[in-house]
Amino acid sequence: MRHTLRLLLGMLLLTGAASASAALVPSPGQLDFRYQAVFTTSDPKATTLTNTGNQALSVVSVTQASGVYARAGGTCGAAPFTIPAQASCTIAHTFTPSRVDLFYQTLTVTLAGGERVDFGLAGEGSEGYLEITPPSLWFSSTPVGTIGIEQSANLFNNRPVPMQIVQIGSTSVPGAAAFVRSGGTCPQPPFQQGAYASCTLAYTFAPTEVGNVWMTVDIMASSGTFVLHLSGDGAPEISLFGDGFEGPALAPIQ
Repeated sequence: MRHTLRLLLGMLLLTGAASASAALVPSPGQLDFRYQAVFTTSDPKATTLTNTGNQALSVVSVTQASGVYARAGGTCGAAPFTIPAQASCTIAHTFTPSRVDLFYQTLTVTLAGGERVDFGLAGEGSEGYLEITPPSLWFSSTPVGTIGIEQSANLFNNRPVPMQIVQIGSTSVPGAAAFVRSGGTCPQPPFQQGAYASCTLAYTFAPTEVGNVWMTVDIMASSGTFVLHLSGDGAPEISLFGDGFEGPALAPIQ
């Protein structure tokens, strides 16, 4: 739906622009880069200029792309250039969004006879976002000196662009020794989390003292820091014998 709206808005910008010569046809009329991660550059995409007439057309100028769009080659070359009858050439551009937003630009091809042909560029800057499920892991009462049952959290990038996971760590020093990453499908950072992709982090709880222990796992990414909360209760250490003593005391030898 959002993709369709982007195309419609772009076409409205082109509507009513300078009249085009019937002989020169740009395809597509609006080049859509779709979604691109902020501050990353897309692969080049091309607009094809086709001379549908029976005479060569001389192009004297092409509007220079600016801002988030940049010329990236193509077979037309730099203006001025000529497109033979029933022939075509391409003009390629890249898209480097500077923020989360929609970006439109209209470029004009001017012919030697004064006719002008417009074509558009459109794209949307986006950022990955981690959806952590569950947002917190709670480990039930676990005796000191033992290891609790492993638990996992799912990290899902719910946006249409990839994101970089730079670091996974903790600033919660008191609980750092009690919680240990024990596996999961997420590789060690840095790594790229694809669009609409997920991986898991698994942890175990090995309390070193009685009482509640907590820790925050800070997942630092290219689009911000996301937090997973860990907590658990350390229970008294289990004795070897039910009465709490290792065995009966021996009488001294007389």
